[in-house]
Amino acid sequence: MAELRSGQRSRAMLLLRALVDIASEHPALPGPLPPSRDAWQLLVRAERHSPAAVETLLLHPPVGVWLNRCLRRLRGLESGDGPLWSAVGYLHATAASAALLAGIGFRITVPVGDGGVMLPALGIARIPDGAEIAEVVVAEGKATVLCGPHSVTPPADFSAEAPGWHGLRRLSGEHLGIVCSPFVDDIDPYRDFFRIRPPERLTDEEREDWQERFDGAWRLVCQQSNVDPRGIGASLSSVVPVPYLSWPEPFSASSPEAYGCVLLNGATDPLTLAAALVHEAQHIKLSALMDLVPLIEGGLEEIHYAPWRLDPRPLRGLLQGVYAFMGVTGFWWDRVRRAEPGPARESAAFEFALRRAQTASGLRTLLAHAELTPRGAEFLHRLEGRLALWLAQRVPSVPKRLASDLIDDHRLVHRMRHLSSDPERTAQWARAWRERTDPPRELPATSVVPTRPGALARPALARHRLRDPAGFARLHEGGEAGIPPGDGAPDQADLDWAAGDTEAALRGFQDRLEADPEDIEAWAGLALGLPDGPARTTLLSHPELVVAVHREVRTAHGEGPDPLALARWIGTRTHR
Repeated sequence: MAELRSGQRSRAMLLLRALVDIASEHPALPGPLPPSRDAWQLLVRAERHSPAAVETLLLHPPVGVWLNRCLRRLRGLESGDGPLWSAVGYLHATAASAALLAGIGFRITVPVGDGGVMLPALGIARIPDGAEIAEVVVAEGKATVLCGPHSVTPPADFSAEAPGWHGLRRLSGEHLGIVCSPFVDDIDPYRDFFRIRPPERLTDEEREDWQERFDGAWRLVCQQSNVDPRGIGASLSSVVPVPYLSWPEPFSASSPEAYGCVLLNGATDPLTLAAALVHEAQHIKLSALMDLVPLIEGGLEEIHYAPWRLDPRPLRGLLQGVYAFMGVTGFWWDRVRRAEPGPARESAAFEFALRRAQTASGLRTLLAHAELTPRGAEFLHRLEGRLALWLAQRVPSVPKRLASDLIDDHRLVHRMRHLSSDPERTAQWARAWRERTDPPRELPATSVVPTRPGALARPALARHRLRDPAGFARLHEGGEAGIPPGDGAPDQADLDWAAGDTEAALRGFQDRLEADPEDIEAWAGLALGLPDGPARTTLLSHPELVVAVHREVRTAHGEGPDPLALARWIGTRTHR
């Protein structure tokens, strides 16, 4: 981790120097601020006095986000709100923060935004509305933020609160002597790498809730050893609460531009949060590694199936997913061995079975299609060896069945949404069905046509059944009346599937298709409920062809052939 951190420091320094050079020649700069080179020189002074202070700023996640966004804007590759000089002025604020941490005297003009002066990694000084610039001054050991007659004095402990000052606070986790203390960033405009956000201060109650859940999650992270918890702790420097939803999965995200940062939606329990921390730490580590060691050549085309996402992904994204879910698989295997018999163990076994199968699928795609460097090949084969140990582990029947079905379910929905069969050859198959003649011997070629991915209801039902058997039984017995309305909400057929009532689920999915032949999830459910035979084999292997021919054969009034009869017919002719 120290080696990866050193690489990220070098990367940030290169980007920073590039930004200073470009900004120094830009005709619209510096505006009301000093030249960018003045801020650079303050950083140089601070580093001579305290290299650790400057490193803290270079590796502060919002600084990385700002560096990349500002460089793109300076090069005309990205637009932005507000004047360019104000965006570049985050450099001046970064230099001021480094100098404050280094304890040197200085004076520098900085921009004001969203009613305050943001000092990265330290906090925000509130400034009256209408001001565009302010000064940060340290004289005789006293720090002050000045704006006309208004002044704010940051406290000696920058994370504390003071009149006009909101400090950047931390979460704290410690277990078995392993410490993780990331910022909980609710104030920096660049804390969210998806978009610039104004300060959204957590209330004391909200912060205490975050601390309680983080403490519980960190305890769970430290209890397992499949992913070194010290490495996870060294990877996490910033947790950012965000309002994003990702139903039915909880939302979490990380970015190569924000080393050490994890975006999290607050509606998670400690167990789910622990798995998310492992997941995102894996992403953070691999991104830093790939900045230093090339593992894959090219691989940027978004055409490949990722078993954890419904949209087509590039091979580089697939590599990230494999490494992240490798860690998550290890986390859940530890929970299987630690959990008490009952719902906790059944739930952990399901997550373990699901994640190991997803990881294995992604790894097979990488080994078959990626142009790997020698180190990349070594890297993947080591993962393959580790995963083989987990693939050999036994899982109870119900979690195993649910995980296996969901692997098929996800792949089927992905194919039907994103694979398009050749129209001319599909029409020939449709003509053969109508005329009761033999279709072409070759299947229609397919192409990837990305569409907007939706959410699947069945994974949430599987988790509900395992975690709360009694609650799921009440929901199942209540039928559709017990299901809350909304996008992606399950229906009775989904509930029957989760309960293991295959015959009832099959009838329900057939009814859904009769009502709406374009119900992709019902087509997938049909395949899950069918017994072995040509119809099931065809739906599992070529679902996009069945749906395309059914669409072609349907009349203007929407009447079409029986989906099972059509799938059976295609199956008997694709295996001649």
